[in-house]
Amino acid sequence: MSLSIILCAEDEISSIITEFAANNTKEFSITYVTNSYETCIDKAVELKADIIIFQLLHPIYRVQNFFVDLMHANISPTLLAFHLKPENVIAYSVTSNPNQHLLNRLKHFFQLSLIERYNCRFNTIGEAKDSNLIMNSRIKTLEKAEYLKDILRGVTYNEFLYYKKIANLNLNLSGYYLYICNLLDIEYSDHDLNKNIYYFVGEEFVKESQDVLDSYHGGEAFYINPLLIGIIINADHSKSEATQQRVLLEVTNKLNKVMDMKTALKYRSTYIKNIEDIREGYEAFHRQQIYFFFCQDAPLITQEYIHSIRKEIDYTVIDEILREIKEIINLNIADPKLIQLIKQLFLDYVKPSLSYNLFYYCQTSLLSALVTKYNSLCNNTFSDSYSPRELFYCSIEQRCNDFIENILLLKGKLSNSTMVKNSFVLQAIDFIHNHYADEITVNYIAENLNISNSYLSQMFTKEMGISPIKYLVSYRIQKAKELISSSKDLLVADVASKVGFFEVKHFSKTFKKVTGLTPMQYKKNHGKIEFITVKGTN
Repeated sequence: MSLSIILCAEDEISSIITEFAANNTKEFSITYVTNSYETCIDKAVELKADIIIFQLLHPIYRVQNFFVDLMHANISPTLLAFHLKPENVIAYSVTSNPNQHLLNRLKHFFQLSLIERYNCRFNTIGEAKDSNLIMNSRIKTLEKAEYLKDILRGVTYNEFLYYKKIANLNLNLSGYYLYICNLLDIEYSDHDLNKNIYYFVGEEFVKESQDVLDSYHGGEAFYINPLLIGIIINADHSKSEATQQRVLLEVTNKLNKVMDMKTALKYRSTYIKNIEDIREGYEAFHRQQIYFFFCQDAPLITQEYIHSIRKEIDYTVIDEILREIKEIINLNIADPKLIQLIKQLFLDYVKPSLSYNLFYYCQTSLLSALVTKYNSLCNNTFSDSYSPRELFYCSIEQRCNDFIENILLLKGKLSNSTMVKNSFVLQAIDFIHNHYADEITVNYIAENLNISNSYLSQMFTKEMGISPIKYLVSYRIQKAKELISSSKDLLVADVASKVGFFEVKHFSKTFKKVTGLTPMQYKKNHGKIEFITVKGTN
C-alpha cells in the first residue's frame, strides 16, 4: 500500500513531483495538490495523509500559522519542507524520525523527482556532503546570536566593540530601538520530530526581518530562544525629529507584517541612547508583556501605548456595578440588563485598569453570587479561576464572552421553570440538549417544531439573549470541555465528533474562540493526561 502525500507548492514544482510519482513509483502517491496551507491542513485531516510536502512561501509567517493549524488539528504527519533558492537550488529539511529507512526513501523520492531541473540540497546536519557546510553556517549563526543575547543581558561599551568587530554586527555605536516578537508558549505536539523543520523556517524569519532592517539604517535580527525573536533597530539620526519618527513607524509597520502570525505578541521599546542601556529595554519587555491579556487588540505594545490606555480604578463604581449584577442574579437571571452590566464591568472598567487583581476580584465575586443562588447547576459550567499563565493565551474580551455564554447556558438549564415563557423556545432548548451531537441546524430545529426559522430565531433571541445557533455552539463547547476534563485518551477528532463537529479544524478554531485555549492547551490545564497524538506512518 502506497503512502499518501499532500503536496503544497507552486504549480510548476507540483506538476513535476506529481508526474514523477505517477510514472515512477508505487510507494508514494500524491493524493491532493494545493498551493494553500489552509487547504493543505483540511485535506490532511480528511484524507489521513501520511506525509505533507510543502514549500516555504513568503511571507514566511504563513508557515508559522501552518504549524499552529497542525497543532490545533492534533495531527503529526511526516513533513518535508523545501525552499526554492536562486539558480534553481532547492534546500529542504525533513522530520526527525526513528524510522530512518522511511525518511531516506522519502528524501530519495523527492530528489529524484526534481533532479532534472533543480539541484536539491538536504539542509539537516548528518549528510556527508553537506554536514560541514551546514554545521559551519549554524555555528556562525549561533555564535552571533550569543553575542547579541549577551548585549541584551548587558555589556560594557568595550565589550560591545569587541562583539561588533568579531561578529561583524550591523549596529550603530549609539541610538537603538528594541523590537521583540513573542510567538507565545505554543507547545507543538511534534516538536521533537520536526525541530529541524522549525529551525529551517526560523532562518527565513530572521532573513525577512533582516531585509527590512537593511532597507533602512540596519540592525540585527536573531532568536533569543526558539519562541522569542529579538530585533535591534538602528535609530535614524536625521536632524528632523519628524523624519526620525516617520522612519521608525515605517520600519515597525514592516516588521509587524513580517511577524503577522496568529500567535504573536509584538513589543517595541522607547528610544535607547547607549548600548549599555539595551538591558533596560529588554527588562521593560518582560514587564510590558503581562498586559497582553488586556491589549490583545493592539498591533504593537509599547510603553507609550500602555500609559495612554491605563486608567485609575474607582472601586466605588466597581462595587456598585457588582452589587447591581448580584441583585439581578438573585432576582432574575433572564434580565437583559445583566449582560450589559457584565460587559460594562469587564470591558469599560477592568480592561483599562490593566489589573489582574481587579479581574480576579470581579470574577470571584460573580462566581460566588452564582454558586450561592444556583449551587449544583453551576458545576462544569463556570471555571472557578484562571491562572495568569492561562490568561496570557487569551484576551479579556474572550473571557467576558465566555462568562456571558455560560450565563446563557445556565439560563438554558433553568428553562423548564418560569425562566422561559415561550413554549417553542423551551422545546428548542430541549431539542438542542438532546441532539447537540447530531448534524443539526436552526432550520432543522424549526422544522421539527413546525415553525418558521425566522420566528424561532426571533423568539429564542428575545427570551435567551442569544441566537439559537450561538446557544448550540456554546452548549457543544461546554460538552467538549466536560469530555476533555473527564476522558483519559480521546483524540481531538473524537471529542469533535461526539459534540457535533465534523471537521476537526473547525472544532479547534471554535473551541479556541470560545475558551481562549486550544483543545490541547485546555487538556493540559484541566484534563487527566495529554491527548494521544496521531503519528505519521512508520
